[in-house]
Amino acid sequence: MNKYTSIFSSYHTIYRLITTLGELKNFLAGICRLYKKSFHADKVVIISPIFNTRQYLKIRIEAKKQYIKKGGLSILTRIEKEILKQEKEIFVNRRLISPLFFSDTLGAIYIKRDSKMKDFTEDEKKWFASLCEEISLGLKIHNLYQEQQKLVINYIQSLSRLLTQFVPTSYMHTKAIFRLIKALGKEMKLSETEINSLEHASLLHDTGKIDIPFELLNKRRSLTDEEFKVIAKHPRKGVELIKNLEILKPAIPIILHHHERYDGKGYPSKLKKENIPIGARILAVLDTFDSMYFGRSYKDNHPLEQVENEIKKNKGKQFDPKVVDAFLKILKRKSIQVLLESYPKKNKTTCSL
Repeated sequence: MNKYTSIFSSYHTIYRLITTLGELKNFLAGICRLYKKSFHADKVVIISPIFNTRQYLKIRIEAKKQYIKKGGLSILTRIEKEILKQEKEIFVNRRLISPLFFSDTLGAIYIKRDSKMKDFTEDEKKWFASLCEEISLGLKIHNLYQEQQKLVINYIQSLSRLLTQFVPTSYMHTKAIFRLIKALGKEMKLSETEINSLEHASLLHDTGKIDIPFELLNKRRSLTDEEFKVIAKHPRKGVELIKNLEILKPAIPIILHHHERYDGKGYPSKLKKENIPIGARILAVLDTFDSMYFGRSYKDNHPLEQVENEIKKNKGKQFDPKVVDAFLKILKRKSIQVLLESYPKKNKTTCSL
């Protein structure tokens, strides 16, 4: 009875990993843990090509430790390269090896028992082969999801370019901001999904401004109360435009709340502190930085030191102190400074209507 319970549990685990598919690393690590537990393996290695790249991800669990490597063919041993090349199952005593295949090779998995343990039984070999088929399906779904994401990213970028033409105040320096998002995301230990959502939100955060008169968006003088009310509606309008795109749903809270303030005086919901989604707290800092450092069509840019001082001044007021500290820390990195210095010092933001 225990054997059948373990088999049912393993299939349920794979189903759960597939249906909550996010980062490839987490999926493969979950599979490694499952095989180690289910087959009482001393060592588990799983290898998978990273979608649309020439790199591989390799995860190994051995002696209660997990090792992760990412890179080209150089991260694979000679035997691992051979396993991927041969594309065939190898069942030998206390070793089970199988390619992960679904219309094309998606990787391979290898498990090994300690020499003190019994050989794998015929039932275990069949179970192993069956699980490998399920994992292959999961990897194929992951690749299809990545392909879908790529299409949606192209759509987002097209929409962002169109938005920039009609709403020049929405423009962000994408290349620089994406680098800052990745650096800040890693510094704050965000997941890959959270970083991707921030990238999507940075492109579409001001989508709702497409309905606002151009003269009002470019106004240099202070807004009247009525004008401010019109401007303050754009986060909700932006969400309305993208809410039916499933892949953009994680970006919606960021877009909706990126004008909230840490002290609760922002809009549209007057959220404060940790009640504001972390992505929105980060985008609030990035949006201000982009606007000040690179400038806008209606205002000049400023030197980096002045921008840093302004962000520091609003720490704990407009901005989350933790986000500010992490952001100022990455701005001191040589690679980030070289990137920022590569942009012209004069404001070159333009609009074409």
